[in-house]
Amino acid sequence: MRMVHRLAAVAAAVAVTGSPATAAHAQAAEDLRPALLTPADLPEGFVPVAAATNDDGAVTIGGNFPGCPSLDPVTGDGTTAAAVTYSKGAVGPYLTDALVHFPAGGAVTAMDRLTAAVTTCKSFSQELAGITVRFTLTPAQVPATLGEKAFGVRMTGDTDFGIAVTADIVAIRRGDFVLWLNDMTVGTTGAGLVGTLAKTAADRCAQQVKGC
Repeated sequence: MRMVHRLAAVAAAVAVTGSPATAAHAQAAEDLRPALLTPADLPEGFVPVAAATNDDGAVTIGGNFPGCPSLDPVTGDGTTAAAVTYSKGAVGPYLTDALVHFPAGGAVTAMDRLTAAVTTCKSFSQELAGITVRFTLTPAQVPATLGEKAFGVRMTGDTDFGIAVTADIVAIRRGDFVLWLNDMTVGTTGAGLVGTLAKTAADRCAQQVKGC
């Protein structure tokens, strides 16, 4: 059980780190938080467990995966971002919704790099919470109508302890914005949330943020 909780802690932090969701946020010059999914958009039982903006934390799109450079974080100088993670229990599912605004043209480069992961990182291994996880990436279908470019991928991780780590990921480019949804579970079957919430997230961005 200790191994499960160590992996669960990693799962919760893969796509967003920062202050607790209940803490007060500094007001950013460009506040992208209104474009993120809210508890009302999710099935019953999900609660916010982490949130970050450029002002109070580190928003990571991609993840800390040295074995797959294509999944390296795409946020950096010149980007504005916000993210929130919801959980339905210690082993998940964890649902992360993030939005990044890039300088002109930067979103195209970021999406090209993320999309390349499906071909350049079909399989790789790395340490997570002191445990070796062997990941396999397989493409997933995403409606092309959600943005100028959209892609999906399933990451399936196996361990020597028989504990599976599964993440369903969707990324969507809309103009100079990239939306990122990550549904991660530990030792259980994925909740299948990203497929049903992708359109909701895209519509929310279009309604709340100019240019999205």
